[in-house]
Amino acid sequence: MKSGKTVIKSILALTIGSTIAGCSVNPVSPRKQIPEEEIKKESTQKPDIELTSRPLTFKTDMEELAEKIIPDYTLRKIDKSYEGNEELGGRIQKSGTTTSIIYGEIGDKAVRIDEKQAAAKANEWIKTAFKGFDVRQLDDKEPLVSYMRKTMLGDEPEESVIGYRFEYINEYDGVKIQYEGISVMLDDSGIQYGTIEWNEFEKTDAAEHNRLVQKVDFELSKILLANAITKENEKLGFDETEEARMANHVELVFAGIGEEEYIPAWYYEMEDGRTYYVNCIDGQVSTP
Repeated sequence: MKSGKTVIKSILALTIGSTIAGCSVNPVSPRKQIPEEEIKKESTQKPDIELTSRPLTFKTDMEELAEKIIPDYTLRKIDKSYEGNEELGGRIQKSGTTTSIIYGEIGDKAVRIDEKQAAAKANEWIKTAFKGFDVRQLDDKEPLVSYMRKTMLGDEPEESVIGYRFEYINEYDGVKIQYEGISVMLDDSGIQYGTIEWNEFEKTDAAEHNRLVQKVDFELSKILLANAITKENEKLGFDETEEARMANHVELVFAGIGEEEYIPAWYYEMEDGRTYYVNCIDGQVSTP
């Protein structure tokens, strides 16, 4: 799978890199080449990108994404690592800056506790689970809640909730940092699994330069991705399918798709299982 992703990523870089010419980040400071007034004038112009393939379709209404304010800067990560609290029991595992505590697995019986009770248990556990983490960072955050379900097959299939998952997302200026946060899973018997990846971030030294670069809004990202999917399918010999063009989920995130920087990008999850980033700074399309 890893080699496949590498092939796809290289194809996308070749096919889309030149599409948004005039919008890519130049390693040489533009201030040394042309006056700042001209740069600012050019940065307000929309690149003329043509839809050369079938447009994307969406499972849900994405209208609010058009109103998103795209950050005009990139981020640099400052690594933070947290120790698991051994007094709470469980098996502690560490990988880089990720710390996980494992107690068991979600059972197969329907839970009796409701979502509110489960949230209270998860929040109480988080308060002492990870040494060094300031839980006040969660004060103004609402967790994302998902339900683990089990379906009993029969003449009339029955579905029941067998566990809950609560996720607190790490953000910068209200924009999600991809794959950063705290996740807790639990059922009637208590916490079964918890993990944290919560680093600190700061604007990069290139922030002033990034303000002069064309930002890729949601409408432009749809065109760039649609064209890239066509090129990708042609190169890999894939048949065109409706699933390849249907987006199940789209969001604006900071993604670690550079060497050191976290870059604002549109993250797409497609119906066929493929995922993509559309870089908001230079329009590059890549795969996670």
